[in-house]
Amino acid sequence: MSVDGGARPRPHPAVDLGLVLLALGLVVFTAGVIIVPAAAPAIVNDRLDIAIITAVTLVSVAVAALNWARGRVSGDGAALLRGSAFAVLAVLNGLILLVQLVGADAAFGASLDAPGQLPLLAGVLGRGLSAALLIGAGILALRAPSVLRISPILLIGPAALLACLLVLGAQIQDRLPALVDASILQEMMRQPVSELPLGSAPRLVVAQALVGIGFVAAAVLAYRSWRSNRRLGQAFLAAGFMVAAFSQAHSAIHPGSYASIVTTGDLLRLAFYAVLLAGFVVDSRDDLRALDEANVEVRRLADAELASVALEERARLAREIHDGLAQDLWYAKLKQSRLAQMAGLAGETRQLSNEVGDAIDSALAEARHAVAAMRHGAESGPLLDVLARHVDDFSDRFALRAELTSDGPLPEIGPRAQAELLRIVQESLTNVRKHADATVVRIDVVTEGELRLTVTDNGRGFRPETAPAGFGLESMRQRAAVIGARLVVTSEPQNGTRVEVSMPISRKEANDGA
Repeated sequence: MSVDGGARPRPHPAVDLGLVLLALGLVVFTAGVIIVPAAAPAIVNDRLDIAIITAVTLVSVAVAALNWARGRVSGDGAALLRGSAFAVLAVLNGLILLVQLVGADAAFGASLDAPGQLPLLAGVLGRGLSAALLIGAGILALRAPSVLRISPILLIGPAALLACLLVLGAQIQDRLPALVDASILQEMMRQPVSELPLGSAPRLVVAQALVGIGFVAAAVLAYRSWRSNRRLGQAFLAAGFMVAAFSQAHSAIHPGSYASIVTTGDLLRLAFYAVLLAGFVVDSRDDLRALDEANVEVRRLADAELASVALEERARLAREIHDGLAQDLWYAKLKQSRLAQMAGLAGETRQLSNEVGDAIDSALAEARHAVAAMRHGAESGPLLDVLARHVDDFSDRFALRAELTSDGPLPEIGPRAQAELLRIVQESLTNVRKHADATVVRIDVVTEGELRLTVTDNGRGFRPETAPAGFGLESMRQRAAVIGARLVVTSEPQNGTRVEVSMPISRKEANDGA
């Protein structure tokens, strides 16, 4: 299960409480099995035994594959080590299942008719190796979760080593070290559901305790990862490893390593795998949420990059108009002025000369306005500050009273939305200057669940449904639609004009602006 970096998430006391209650419940359950005489630690049921072994084999294979896949995709060394640990368990469970399915219990000492040491050693060895790998994964997750490259040999090596050792052990069963004395095994043949007498198998108890301590250490490391990154998958890992540790304690009460015997340890191991599956479901949900957030961030960055490119292009065009077209118009203006001063111009010729001069003056004014608009459009900073600079410049340049009001700081809305809103205001002010014959124009910015920006003038007004193309109303509506806003134009002849653009803002944006 992956580990995510970044800011420390908020505490989640319910998970901590759940882990504490789980630990207490396991302690009470284990104490009950030991103390209560009627609480038999095992039953004989060959079908249930096969069903449990099949289930844990399938789950261990799936968990190993999922961890390997996640580790390979994300480069998470901890997930790769966990995959190796569960591959060891998958090999152990798979061999046990295979022996029972082919009816080779007696040949491998796994039958109650002739119980041997190999099943006991196999369980201790396989689960001990898995616990060691899980401890390594926990340490790696806390130190460097996504930087270690692990060789494929390390991934499959422990599982292959376990398989080889078990095959070798099957060849030398009579020379294997004894975890349980032969007399105790004989007693188990007569009373297979009874727990081992206290102190009768000290070597088995020590071996199971060491494996249990390994799972406890893995649980502690997973819990520390949970405390550091607050991913619920790590909390589920901690809970699962805790259950696995207690299953080892129950295996010391009754080994349960033989065919047809189902012990409380087997049930706890089944619960362990169920917790792991639940953890993967939760972790996958967290991964999907993180992926969605990453996609949103990618789209935001793409919009920001697009807006940045557009702003750079506007700045470039402004420079070219200023240095090229505007200079050529100034040159034409100078030549026209000299032409107008020449003698002999009269009547229709002088009128044409004056009309040319007026056209050049108008073109110069439009060029200056275009340069100013593009330069303002290329400005960065808070929307309110950019609007204030543009409104002041508009008022000074065209001797038209322009006022800007706001109900407070505005939220950050992203460069693309800010650029489009600014262009809508610029187009509205251009219409006021060219068509409205107004003396006052007001720009109001309000945030009430949405960002609402209005441009109102006291000019002569018009009928929006019959407005000529030069008013640019359709262009403003298209700009508003691009950023998910709506634009409404209200006007009547001799009653001024009001242009209102409203853009939804998220709760986070609203809080950022507060």
